[in-house]
Amino acid sequence: MNDSAFIQDGTVTSLVKKARRATLFRNIGISLVVSLLVLAGGFLGSRQLLGKSADDALRDIALFKQISGPNVHEAGYRINFGLFSGTLEYQTYKLVEGIPVAWNRETFEFNALGSVSRLPGNYSSIQLPDPAMKDFQYQRPFNPQTGQREMLFYLPCIDYGHYLNDLASLNEIGSGRYVEMAISFDKSYTAAQINAMLPEGVHPVWYWVDTYYDKEAYTPKTVVEEQKMPDGSIKQVERVTPPAPDSARDVYGFDANMGDSEEGQGTEKDFLRSLENGLTYGKKYYAEYKKIYDYLKGGKEKPTEHDVKILGVVVTGSPDSLKALQGQPYVKAAVLGAVVDKY
Repeated sequence: MNDSAFIQDGTVTSLVKKARRATLFRNIGISLVVSLLVLAGGFLGSRQLLGKSADDALRDIALFKQISGPNVHEAGYRINFGLFSGTLEYQTYKLVEGIPVAWNRETFEFNALGSVSRLPGNYSSIQLPDPAMKDFQYQRPFNPQTGQREMLFYLPCIDYGHYLNDLASLNEIGSGRYVEMAISFDKSYTAAQINAMLPEGVHPVWYWVDTYYDKEAYTPKTVVEEQKMPDGSIKQVERVTPPAPDSARDVYGFDANMGDSEEGQGTEKDFLRSLENGLTYGKKYYAEYKKIYDYLKGGKEKPTEHDVKILGVVVTGSPDSLKALQGQPYVKAAVLGAVVDKY
C-alpha cells in the first residue's frame, strides 16, 4: 500500500473523530438546553401552583376567621416562597374600645399540591395558677405571645362545679384602662335581646354561638383513686371531675359590629352566611363547616336564623361600666380578657 493510501485513511479517521466530537458536543448542548427549559418550566409551573396555593390558604384562613377567634382581627400577612413549598405568616390583633392589641402570630405551610397546614409546634395557652381559682381543676390561660389573659366560655347546660367571675376584680383595675370580658349566659338569647339587656357603656363585640354537635365530650368524668386508710389498708375512692370550660381558641361565633343590617350590627344571618361561604369556597376547614351546618339545621333542609343560639358575648368597656354586669341574672360566668391603657 502506498503512502497516499495511508494519508487518505488517516484523513478519514480524523474526520470521523471530529464528526463524533461534534455530535457529542451538539448532544450535550441540546441536553443542557432541554434541561434548562425543563427546569425553567418546572420552576414557573411550581411558582404558579404555589401562588394559587397561597391564595387558597389566605382565603381559607380569612373565611374561618369569620366564625372563630373572639374579637380577633387580621393585621396583615407575609408570604415566603420556596421551590415547591412556602410559608404564610399571619398576624392578628384585638380591638378594645378602639385600641388595637397585638395578639397572635401564626405560621402556615403550603405546597404546590395545594396542601395547607400549621407548622408543627406548641400553639397552646400558658396555664398559670390563680388565687381566685384554688378550688378549680384548671388554671388561668394566658396568651403565650403577649402575656394577656385569655377568655374562657361556660356552656349553660353543663354543671362545671366552679365558675370564674372576674367582675369583682374590676375594682383593682385603674380608671385609665379598657377591658375585654367574656360573658357566659344562663341560657341562649338572640342578638337583639342581648343588645337590649346589656347595661349602657357595655359594648358587645362578638357573639358566642351554640355549635356543640358533640356534647358528650362535656360529660363529667369519674376518676378512681387509691386512698391510704389509717390502718394502712388501701381503699379505692371515686372522684367526679367536672369538665373544663372552652378556651377562646375553641369557640365559634360572629362579629357584633360587621353585619349588613342598617345599624351595622351583626345578626344570626351573618353567622349563617359565613357558614355557607365556608361550605362553598372553603377547603381546609370544610369538614368543620359541614358539622356545624348539619347540627344547626337538624332534620331540615337548611338552618334558619332561629336555629342560631347565642350562649355568650364578648364585651368591652371601662372597668366602671362593666361593673354594671354584677348581679345580672343572665351572667353565669365572666372571664377577663385583654386589658389596655386608654392612652
